[in-house]
Amino acid sequence: MSNLFKGAALFIGGALVGAAAALLLTPKTGEEVRKEIADLAEEAKKQAQGYCEQVKQDLAKAEAAVEEKLKGLKPEVKEEPKAKSRKKEAKNG
Repeated sequence: MSNLFKGAALFIGGALVGAAAALLLTPKTGEEVRKEIADLAEEAKKQAQGYCEQVKQDLAKAEAAVEEKLKGLKPEVKEEPKAKSRKKEAKNG
């Protein structure tokens, strides 16, 4: 998941740098520049929300996988102390 975060950050950062360069190098009125900035900010927000949704889905899948593995381990964990106490009883008995 860290690769997803890195990729998203690089993509958004690159988009913002490119947009800023385009805005600064293109002769436009202040109103036009403000509108473009607002449009770019909205697009960046939508992309960030999409990445967040993907991360949420990935985390939910990972959580389900971990829970499934834990279910398989629970009987072993519960039985282990009993087995140790039986070994102690056998040694002492």
